[in-house]
Amino acid sequence: MPVFKRHHFERLFKLAQEGRIAPLYLFLGNPQTGEELARRLFEFLKKQGFQAEKLKASETNQLREKLFSPFLFGRRVFFLEVTKDTLNFFDEKTLSFLEQNKTRLSLIISINALDEKHPLYKYAQERAVIMPLSDKKSKDLLSYEIPELLASFGKKMDRAAAESLLALVGEDLGAIRQEIEKLSLFVGERPVITLADVKEVVSPRPEQAPYILTQTLFQEGPEAALKFLQNLLIQGIHPLVILATFTKFFKRLYLLREVFEANPDLASIKNFKVFQEKYKKTSKEVFPDKEPKDLKGYHPYAIFMMRKPASLLVLDDFSFIFEELAKIDLALKTGALPEENFYSFFVKLKLKIKKRLKSKTPHR
Repeated sequence: MPVFKRHHFERLFKLAQEGRIAPLYLFLGNPQTGEELARRLFEFLKKQGFQAEKLKASETNQLREKLFSPFLFGRRVFFLEVTKDTLNFFDEKTLSFLEQNKTRLSLIISINALDEKHPLYKYAQERAVIMPLSDKKSKDLLSYEIPELLASFGKKMDRAAAESLLALVGEDLGAIRQEIEKLSLFVGERPVITLADVKEVVSPRPEQAPYILTQTLFQEGPEAALKFLQNLLIQGIHPLVILATFTKFFKRLYLLREVFEANPDLASIKNFKVFQEKYKKTSKEVFPDKEPKDLKGYHPYAIFMMRKPASLLVLDDFSFIFEELAKIDLALKTGALPEENFYSFFVKLKLKIKKRLKSKTPHR
């Protein structure tokens, strides 16, 4: 059992059921994904009847006491939380002990980075299991994590629903797991979770609100956007907080529109990897000195999902947009109703876009 790729993770379960259990499972790379996969494997082996224990050891002595303590029968499985201080514990002596007891002892470890010359890495590569994990988190969530979590509840979800879930919840696997559990209970025996189910059940994080609100406006219209806004207000999110994040979103959209002006083909690219490569190249051409602070650190997949609103707007629209947002700010600070002011902006923006698109349509 040498190197396993991410999409072969489920195969580890089948091998374990056949009695082929490795002495070491090393998940190397993306820490959150690694922790989640290690947790799933640990829970699976625990259900198989093995003596399983999570071990948070901050000192080498604690690890040595636990791992080297005698045991009479069965297999012991340890899910280890390894730190830089405890990493040195895995020397030739420890790994020799692990090899001698490989039919009775298994370690599960998730770590962000490890030198290939380290004894633990060499042992995992040669005699156990090592699973390198990509940093392309959104892609992995859509391709592996979400489908596997759904399968554990006996459910499926199409890509549009999965993308909506990711946009609403973000990339925290714990939060995604909780929402999938809620969705599974909501749909009951129905095997497929739809986009409508996600919109009905899942509440967005406050920082995700402007993206979802804008997406709703452009895809479903002002009335749907108003309904979404009302849900945010019911959740207790202050109107000025919504406005502030909404304004920041349009600042990002303005910068993205500048990139689109330099390369119009970006708007029509449907493949995320292709978009990411071309966007990165064009962005450096548009902003050669320094990436704007409103785009710096913004997740590439979030930018990819902003293609549609960016393609519907032109640079001239943004002076109107920021003027209207400033009016809403003043109105809110003088006690005006947020629903009325936001809805008025939604309608004006939608009509402005509709009018421009209509003027471009050739007459028959």
